Amino acid sequence: MLITLLCGVSLFSRADSKPGLRDSSSIQATRIAVRCGRLFDGVHDEVVRDAVILIEGDRITSVGRDLKIPAGARLIDLSGATVLPGLIDTHTHLTYHYDTLQNERPAVTAIYAAENARMTLESGFTSVRNLGAGDGLDFDLRYAIEKGAALGPRIQASGAPLIRRAGSETGDMASRVAAAREFARKQISAGADVVKIFVTPGAGGGDVLLYSEDEIKGVVEEAAKAHLKVAAHAHSTSGIKAAVRAGVASVEHGSMLDDEAIKLMIQHHTALVPTLYLPNHYLAHKQKFGFDDSRWQALEQLRGMTPDNFKRALKAGVWIVMGSDAVAGLHGENAKEIEWMVKNGMTPAQAIRAATSSAAELLGWEKRVGSLEAGKLADLIAVTGDPLKAITRLQHVSFVMKGGSICRDDLHK
Repeated sequence: MLITLLCGVSLFSRADSKPGLRDSSSIQATRIAVRCGRLFDGVHDEVVRDAVILIEGDRITSVGRDLKIPAGARLIDLSGATVLPGLIDTHTHLTYHYDTLQNERPAVTAIYAAENARMTLESGFTSVRNLGAGDGLDFDLRYAIEKGAALGPRIQASGAPLIRRAGSETGDMASRVAAAREFARKQISAGADVVKIFVTPGAGGGDVLLYSEDEIKGVVEEAAKAHLKVAAHAHSTSGIKAAVRAGVASVEHGSMLDDEAIKLMIQHHTALVPTLYLPNHYLAHKQKFGFDDSRWQALEQLRGMTPDNFKRALKAGVWIVMGSDAVAGLHGENAKEIEWMVKNGMTPAQAIRAATSSAAELLGWEKRVGSLEAGKLADLIAVTGDPLKAITRLQHVSFVMKGGSICRDDLHK
């Protein structure tokens, strides 16, 4: 379903869309040279001082020290800042917002979603994976951003997730697997870039499997036919194991890992997206969420268990990728998740890579984004200070470029 945003800006069909964001507030120079005080490229641990990034159109052509700046190139002086790749959040909900109305019309939700996307981009996240939105709204938002009708990050969109209520299974296993496959095919046909499945209930739902390993595998196989990946919401241990064995690309939350689950994730190179900060956000804004006592109790338990769970996974060598699970009120504050990854044992360099090159790998976009290297899209951010010494600097982004276009610049006002 196509919808319309503020000021009569239409959202366009996928067939007409082109990648990248056209920022009408700035004219994209043919050649750009960015002078960096410190540069963290998203791949290596060390910071390079006094580096230069050369850009032509929407791509990086060269990165390094002592590069000759071409005649006529537009010079952007970030010599007083640290320059990093555009950040990537692999678990967002751009359509979520406070004060959601009962039976809210999609057009209203779309207005909020566009604002959430703008705040996400301006906070330094140039790419996201949106895991769950009704009415195809994340598909429409993606199209609008690609066409330049809205400001926001590049979006991998899942549309609606596959979910059932516990105990509501019907039919024999063969028919249930067929239904799961059909759901995946419909989502892919509708425009999904990734398929999401709720393997277990939300926090506090117990060690319950909503879908069998065979059903999950059916979804994975259908997604693979379209060269797409599957993200599995899974809190409980049995759900994590079933999802990993079935071949999902990532486990979202993974709150109850045991040694076997950790071993399986390492063997299958399955990403853990731990969403460490999320329960803290909910509990800090109780008045904004109408949860019952059992849900608040479950979130308290989740807040207590996630740090140790994360530390065990990190120590064992599980592939960990940044995802904030940005719900209402978290858009634009996505980098708090990076802070919590450092609080719980990651080095700042590890946490930044989890939100850049590792995140790009999970999205399958490692040849396009995630690091500052020749041939990649010119997605970069700048912060004052050194985030390798104070990771919270990433919550105060001063400069954002996406695809060679400046989306935010507080350093040259």
